[in-house]
Amino acid sequence: MNYALIKNESVGLGRVMNIIVADPEFIKSIAPDWDHIEAMDTLHEQGVGMGWGYDFATGKFIDPAPAINPVLRPRIVLAGITADAVHADQLVLKGLNDVTCSAGTTLTVGAKLLLGEQTQPLNEVFRMPFRARDGRERILLARMVQGVISFTVSLPESGLWRVAEAAINEALPPEKQMQFDGITIYVVDA
Repeated sequence: MNYALIKNESVGLGRVMNIIVADPEFIKSIAPDWDHIEAMDTLHEQGVGMGWGYDFATGKFIDPAPAINPVLRPRIVLAGITADAVHADQLVLKGLNDVTCSAGTTLTVGAKLLLGEQTQPLNEVFRMPFRARDGRERILLARMVQGVISFTVSLPESGLWRVAEAAINEALPPEKQMQFDGITIYVVDA
């Protein structure tokens, strides 16, 4: 027979921690370890599983809360990267997430904030941590107008710099967090 192993969760309510198939002798031997063990002997109890609630007063199982749909986070999608006029011919792009440029370059980066395939019409200004492999950190200011994001960064010396999803979201509340594939910028001596 199937049995639900139940632990007390709050006054009058328990939680099904496990479902086992056992004989009555085994159930007697483990009974001291559980607040309640309920034989699952009716047809409607056959669908009960771990996580279900149990009402000690009525002896009935309580359906678990329905699964919460995951919140879709908007994603930042890079749309373009340009270098200042003096350094434009030295800009090397491998896609938009891997950039090589010479020291002294000023880059302008454009992106969109998408939910699905739709640009989100938001107007915001947010900080974008820009971190070097050697531990240096700069904070860039990204401006978003009707879901179109832009920021500019001056790169006076060589180094490897990144903007990562975790860095963008670290100071944002969960409801404002965004997905981002990141960007890596290799600044080389000219």
